[in-house]
Amino acid sequence: MNFNEYQMKAMAFRLPTADAMYALLNLGSEAGEVLGLEAKLIRDGGSVDEFRIKLKKELGDVLWHIAAIAKDNGMDLHDVAMGNIHKLAQRRINNTIKGSGDDR
Repeated sequence: MNFNEYQMKAMAFRLPTADAMYALLNLGSEAGEVLGLEAKLIRDGGSVDEFRIKLKKELGDVLWHIAAIAKDNGMDLHDVAMGNIHKLAQRRINNTIKGSGDDR
């Protein structure tokens, strides 16, 4: 499955109440759940295999929200991914991978 196929299939599960503002705001919540998994692994220990199973699910939730936000803004997920690769390739050419700021 490619990114655009994923985006189309994932949006088939979107509830009517999961509007553009919901997707945008809840992305932070889902990203927080990813961070929380790592924090709990540090605090409580546990199985790395179990952590990875949970992490995969949470990353899927993050991906769903990214797909929704892209769709809400008229973007294909494939184009978002390719734009990111292009940006990173330019940074490598310009020797600006390290640093901060988007326009480097």
